[in-house]
Amino acid sequence: MIPRVFFVGTAGAGKSTMVKAFQDWLQGLDFDSITMNLDPGAEYLPYTPDIDIRENISLESVMSEYNLGPNGAQIVAADLMVQEIERMKELVDSYDSDYVLIDVPGQLELFAFREASRAIIEGMDQDYSSMIYLFDSNLVKTPSSYISSHFLSLSVMTRFYIPFLPVISKSDLLSPEEREAIIKWDKNSEDLIEDLRSEKFTINVQFAESLMNSIRSFELVGNKIMTSSESSDGMEDIYAFLQNVYQGGEDLEKR
Repeated sequence: MIPRVFFVGTAGAGKSTMVKAFQDWLQGLDFDSITMNLDPGAEYLPYTPDIDIRENISLESVMSEYNLGPNGAQIVAADLMVQEIERMKELVDSYDSDYVLIDVPGQLELFAFREASRAIIEGMDQDYSSMIYLFDSNLVKTPSSYISSHFLSLSVMTRFYIPFLPVISKSDLLSPEEREAIIKWDKNSEDLIEDLRSEKFTINVQFAESLMNSIRSFELVGNKIMTSSESSDGMEDIYAFLQNVYQGGEDLEKR
């Protein structure tokens, strides 16, 4: 069975670009992968999807049929995708490939917080699925924004019981100082809380500090991988994570 790899993150985090970059990286090593687009409203994709939900469910058709605006149509379309699970699973299993890279809707809430998405992962075979969660580098530059992004990732991770790898996307856009700060916060929550206190002392900061203290001992999300679709930084780390999940750390065989 082909491993299913879901690329998830907030709008603008670079999911589609990451799917393309990782597929190109795999191809450069003679590994094969196919791509699946699960965004019915995608107007442009940097790759040509092998499996595309838009062939059966498009945002325009949903808007027309249900007399909805774009936002309402996105919600209906997300729920309609459940009806396509069996067909998509059959299509995936018809390929001889190392991975299927799955690009989810740009609006995180449409994927992460609707029951339809859980049904999709279960229907696609939850036991052979994993998740690459993209933290937008533009949204983790300050202690407070880092913490809010951290909590959002926790809420997504606890919705799905599948292997989870957190990555910082577009890391090439970070300055050396910003990159160093994020790595420091990742490794030591006490440094994060200290920097948070110096950022601004308000009741919100006190609340965030209390939350961080409550989850500190769990280390649920783990250290985040710095990645860049432009420079291919972090692609080897994503590959290593997937091989550990699916092959016990063994490398793929060249095709």
